[in-house]
Amino acid sequence: MERETTSSRGSSRKLSLEQIAAMTNATINKIHFSNSRERLRNGTTVTYHDCTSVGYGWLLPGWVAEERRVQSGRIYRYYYDPNGSFYESQQKVLEFLEQFWGIIVLDT
Repeated sequence: MERETTSSRGSSRKLSLEQIAAMTNATINKIHFSNSRERLRNGTTVTYHDCTSVGYGWLLPGWVAEERRVQSGRIYRYYYDPNGSFYESQQKVLEFLEQFWGIIVLDT
């Protein structure tokens, strides 16, 4: 299976799920390296999502959403770009994409 991406220049190319997975794993490795000193509270679970995950199709390949579920059941979401840079909300990611890449994301 492939996912088509369109660059800011209007050209498109298809990335395989394996290529997207490799980009996602590279980002997660950067997150783990930069957060290696951070300790999670007992009972906190962490899951990662990329552009192939339900509800996260708006993410670009290589971008990762981190969901932390704490004991109370509350979910905190954080976002990371392929360099491992941190964004505290979806809105911050969208602002970054629009400001620096000229990308406008339409959620349908």
